[in-house]
Amino acid sequence: MICKICGDNRVTDFKVINNFKLLKCKKCKVVFLAEIEELVNADKLYDEDYFENYLYESSVDYNSVRTTAKYYLDYIQFYFGQINSVLDVGAGFGLFVKAFRDFGLKAEGVEISRFSVSVAKEKFGITLFNGELKDFISNEKYDLISFYHSFEHLPNPIQTLEKVSELLSEKGILWLSLPNISSLDRFINKDNWNGWSLPFHFFHYSPRTIKTLLKDFGFTHVKIQKSFLNPLRLIKRQNQTNNIFITKIYFSPYKEFIRKPATIFLSGQNMNVFAQK
Repeated sequence: MICKICGDNRVTDFKVINNFKLLKCKKCKVVFLAEIEELVNADKLYDEDYFENYLYESSVDYNSVRTTAKYYLDYIQFYFGQINSVLDVGAGFGLFVKAFRDFGLKAEGVEISRFSVSVAKEKFGITLFNGELKDFISNEKYDLISFYHSFEHLPNPIQTLEKVSELLSEKGILWLSLPNISSLDRFINKDNWNGWSLPFHFFHYSPRTIKTLLKDFGFTHVKIQKSFLNPLRLIKRQNQTNNIFITKIYFSPYKEFIRKPATIFLSGQNMNVFAQK
């Protein structure tokens, strides 16, 4: 077995969760699903049932999505500068695209699910490119390319980053929101950690592994924002998937000032990674 991230052959067994085997690369430390090729070839992961159960209309709150998009747009512009155009990859029903357009940005989206693309068009009036990022053709160079809980689903991260580099403008920003395998949340919840989400999450990154990958790929400035541990979730011991979107968040430099020391040990499930080309 060869690691799809660094190409090293020192890959060892990591653990088995719900009959899915996870492997770990000794060199780059990424953890990944052993059955990636079989699952991709089966082509049944992201059917209509997946989106109906995970993100369908009853659970979609556009105001929450808009608030989330505004928070991260403010964050990115505070640290990296003005953003005028966005490409959202794994766009789902296109609500981030809609939000960014509401803020006056030029925004487009890429989504592999035919069903999801049809809902985006019919319900929300958003036209998305239906297919993989590698097949997306545009003369546009984007100031921001976002993967909001979609990068960990991709079977070929290196190929994806190559395409991202082609599509980013000079000094453009890549934004990844994804689970943090080294979080305290994961160690507490163990095999019941929501971030596993098997078999849908192919790769599992720590801040160290994703930063190394992006630096090796030529991104010059990598900034990682870890989420706070949610004590209420630990008390309730909820094992079901949490709603991705949260309703009341706003960007504040003061909040970010206390985040880094607070999340050294008390890190929650997710992290946001920002990398400048």
